Amino acid sequence: MDILSALYIQGMHPRSVHFPIALFISAMGLDVLSLFLKKENLHRTAVHMYVLATLVTPLVVLTGLSEAEHLHLHHPVLNLHKTFALLTMSTSFISLPILWIVKKKNAKAFRTTFFLFALLSVIFVSITGYNGGRMVYEYGVGVEQ
Repeated sequence: MDILSALYIQGMHPRSVHFPIALFISAMGLDVLSLFLKKENLHRTAVHMYVLATLVTPLVVLTGLSEAEHLHLHHPVLNLHKTFALLTMSTSFISLPILWIVKKKNAKAFRTTFFLFALLSVIFVSITGYNGGRMVYEYGVGVEQ
């Protein structure tokens, strides 16, 4: 038994996937709002939400990979969904040490750097979610008969 099979819990992926999506998008929204309202607390909250989203994303990706393996799914839309899920996960994970270094070395550049990584993550997670929705609504993947 491989690790993906061992991790499979029926229905866990659709139940957990909305959490990091909401966190990434909310983090981006709060960061933009913090610029307009000039509230540093909103920016700090956005950073915390982004970090939390980054940390839970691998768990959600693993549930998706294990579900795809368990259901023996092979589909071009699934491949697109998986590609952007992995891009979301890797981009956000790569960003954390970069953001930490930028904050330590050049605090003024942190806000811009954070905004760019948050924007990239929101783009990737939105494409991931869109294709996940297509899997369900257009092709009925994961829908019980």
